[in-house]
Amino acid sequence: MGVSPPAHLLLVAHDPACSADLEQVLRDEGFQVHTLPFTTQVRELLEAGSGRQPIQLLMLHVSPAVLPFQAAVALVQSFRRRDAGTPLLLLPDQADEGQRVALLEAGADDVVLPGCGTRELVARCRALLRRAKRRDVIHSGPRRGDVLKVGPVSLHRQECRVFLKDQELNLTPKEFRLLECFMLQPGRALSREQLLDQVWGPDFSGDSKSVDVHVLWLRRKLEAEASKPQLLITVRGIGYRLDPPR
Repeated sequence: MGVSPPAHLLLVAHDPACSADLEQVLRDEGFQVHTLPFTTQVRELLEAGSGRQPIQLLMLHVSPAVLPFQAAVALVQSFRRRDAGTPLLLLPDQADEGQRVALLEAGADDVVLPGCGTRELVARCRALLRRAKRRDVIHSGPRRGDVLKVGPVSLHRQECRVFLKDQELNLTPKEFRLLECFMLQPGRALSREQLLDQVWGPDFSGDSKSVDVHVLWLRRKLEAEASKPQLLITVRGIGYRLDPPR
């Protein structure tokens, strides 16, 4: 059995000198780390998505003075629209619970505040990489194309765009991933636990209500009447199923 190559991490920091210790810890743990300052060029890279950069995990360390909260949310949304797969871990200097939730809903995979121990941070990095690897395995296979179609819905995975017939839908990153999960397994009943694991990841600390809320939001965008769904069907005692039209 061959040895897996080290995971490639990109650490973007508003002050690389302050992140030198973190970079060394990550290197000591076997990661390949490249650090860049938060400059206009890096901001353009983030807004364009990782593109062809061999990045397996992106860590973004910023302060409110460099990137105010609303600008950080917009940056995360812009990155996630163009790159649906690369795990994104934020290291803000400060953020209250509401701000952390907003960043996660915008598309961040994890938000870690100062005071988190280095062992926990490394464990979180590894958990995000495992989650991304499982997602790649789940989403691979002979039927897994760049464009998924179920009835009137088409999902363009590379472009992170969804169309209902000829109308483009505006989905949040979580809504996109949830719909992608359903469309990869049409006609199959998926439990809330399965959806939490595949979309939110096994380290998610919330409960199954998050699935219910996001399914409701999806129904409002996909169904003619959200209260009488024809596509996203509730399977009592289990979860939900995406029904291909007959």
